[in-house]
Amino acid sequence: MALQIVETDGMGTFSPAGAAPVPLLDVGKVRTLLLNLEAGQALAPCKMSLTVLYYIIEGQGAIRVMDEQARLQTGSLTIVPPGAIRSISADIRMRVLAVQVP
Repeated sequence: MALQIVETDGMGTFSPAGAAPVPLLDVGKVRTLLLNLEAGQALAPCKMSLTVLYYIIEGQGAIRVMDEQARLQTGSLTIVPPGAIRSISADIRMRVLAVQVP
């Protein structure tokens, strides 16, 4: 495998229409996305068939997984198991790295 580097500073836009995932790298079965959320925006609840790791690059908000909710802030890392319904909301502008793994 050749070394791949993606600089995420300035990548993707913050849109009043909502977050649009920005694909970063796809290596084998691992996929990485950048999520940019403005304050008050949220990713709608969804159910993934893969494990997803979320790392908060910057910002604050919350994640809901099934009936549990937790606060997120810059530096937070969480792993959501496959099949769990999850959503993420931003209290202030938030940049999130999502890594989907089998």
